[in-house]
Order: sequence, then structure tokens, then C-alpha cells
Amino acid sequence: MPSNAPSSGSTAGRFVWLALGIVLFGVFWTIGWHLIAGRIEAHLPASLQQMAGQQAQAECSNAKVRGYPFRFGLFCDGIGYRNSQLGLSAGSGALRSAAQFYRPNHIVSEVDGPVVFSGLAGEGRIDWQTLQTSVFATSGGLDRGSLDTRNISIDIDSAELSGKLGLRAQRLTAHVRKNGRDFDIATYAEQVQSDLLSQIGAEKLTLEATLPNQAALLDAPFRAPQGAYQMQVHRMMIELEEGASLEIAGTAQIGEDGLISGDLNLTISNQHRFAELAARIDPDSGNLIGNVAPMLGALDTVPGDDAITVPLTIRNGAVSMGFIPLGRLPAM
Repeated sequence: MPSNAPSSGSTAGRFVWLALGIVLFGVFWTIGWHLIAGRIEAHLPASLQQMAGQQAQAECSNAKVRGYPFRFGLFCDGIGYRNSQLGLSAGSGALRSAAQFYRPNHIVSEVDGPVVFSGLAGEGRIDWQTLQTSVFATSGGLDRGSLDTRNISIDIDSAELSGKLGLRAQRLTAHVRKNGRDFDIATYAEQVQSDLLSQIGAEKLTLEATLPNQAALLDAPFRAPQGAYQMQVHRMMIELEEGASLEIAGTAQIGEDGLISGDLNLTISNQHRFAELAARIDPDSGNLIGNVAPMLGALDTVPGDDAITVPLTIRNGAVSMGFIPLGRLPAM
């Protein structure tokens, strides 16, 4: 009768080598992970300086890399930013981020509020219940990114405002991306309340726009657009109660002085309800909208629907709707 001893010994030997291989892999993986984490922490100040640029400083207090064994994540007790050229400073609470080892350029993070900022134009505070981000990084900056926050509040105090500006939103999401040489942005807000318009609230706010030839806005160091630039507004919409809404679309130019010029279309849906809502804030404004509605109907460029679409003209900040002057926009 043949013996099973050689077969059993061979199987046991393979098992031992497999166990030894797993142990060695774990040891080398642990050493490698901590070496990479150490390099990230050591190079963090230089990386933050590269992102901030020469005229600014960014900091991540008490920075630590965590996430062993399968993630790399940067944790900070607080984050800050200062730009002497713009006279701007800002700081927030703790940052927690993570990226899977097999996809290190996809970084998700959470940030604790509030953000407190001050600048030449004024100061403010932004707070939230939760704020999460997701970005896809490249060697020179970002390719795209998203932000999702719940129960956000924004308070701004500026000499250019007649009073403090307060905004509240149940949810706010924002998305940016490079689209070839262009920069795309989309922002959505739900259940928005404002101190300036305390009598009414917006059920939804929408902004979808493209800045042609501005993809470099996502390159490091991150900066605002330089000089004059153009914005293609695909949709900027305020949705109010019972189907009343305002929607703007078209192309605008922002000059080097920050003043806006452009030829756009303004669409008013359910104008009667819109006039009623405006009357809550200012009875005279509500009566004015109701009185000019028939004249606006004569300017309707898209007849046959339930809305009125009229040209909205902006020249160096001066705004007019058809032949009706509406006022001036401040410089951006």
C-alpha cells in the first residue's frame, strides 16, 4: 500500500512558505507605509506653500498621516490661509482626509466649522453641520472636485453692504472641473433663507456656468482669474413658491475693474405669484412688477409659454431689463 508521507510533507512545506511569505509581505508593507507617511509629513510644508503661492501661506496645525494599513489620510487640528497681497486671512476647524493606496489621487475629506475670514472688503463666518469634499488631484493641482454640506450658515459684514448679510441653506453642493481649456462650475442650494429677504425663501438656487480658457484656475498655486475674463452662464435660477422663478442665461464679461457687462436673457415664470412675493418685502416693488408685466409681455422673446423671457442688458455694472433701468451691480 503506497505511503502518503511525501504528499503530506509537501503540502505542509507549501503552507509554511505561504505563511512566511504573508508575514514578510506584512512586514515590508508596514515599513513601506510608514516610510511613505513620514515623507508626506516631511514634505507637507513645501506642498502647502506650492499650493498657496509666493504671496500666501497655508498651514495645517499638528499634521499627522493616518489610515494604516490600506489608506493614507492627512489629519490636522486646524487649517489656515493668509494672503498678504489680497489682505485676506481665513481659518477653520479640524481636517480629516483619506485616499485608498491603489487610488492616491482621489482624496475625500471632512472639515469642521466654522470658517472665519477677514479681508479688505469685510469679514465673515461660515458654519455647517457637515462638510465633505471629494477631489481628483494631479501633479500640478486638481482635475475636478466636489463639495457637499448640510445646514450651512453664512454671515458677512462689509462696508459695501447696508447691513450684515446672512444666508442659511439646508443643503449646498458645488462642483468644479477642467473641461479641456475651460473651467466648469455648478452650484446648487436648497431651502435658502436670507436676512435681507426675511419674508420669503428660495426653495432652490442653481448656478451652472463655464469660464472659457480658465482651466488653470485649478492649477497650483490656486488663484483668482487674472485680468478681464468671460463667463458663459448656462443657467442661474432662483425657484420660489408655487412655480414662481427667475432664470438668467447668456454671456457676461468681467472687466479688469471688476465691473460686469453682458447681454443675457431673463425668464420670469408665474409672474403674478412673483409680484405677490415681492410685495411681501416691499409693496411698492410688488405693484411695480404687476404694472410693468403687460409691457414685459410685449418684449417676450419666447411667446407661447407660461413665462416671460426678456433681454437683460448690463453695461459696466448698469442693469436694464428691456427699456427699464434696474440699478447697478457692485464690482466683483
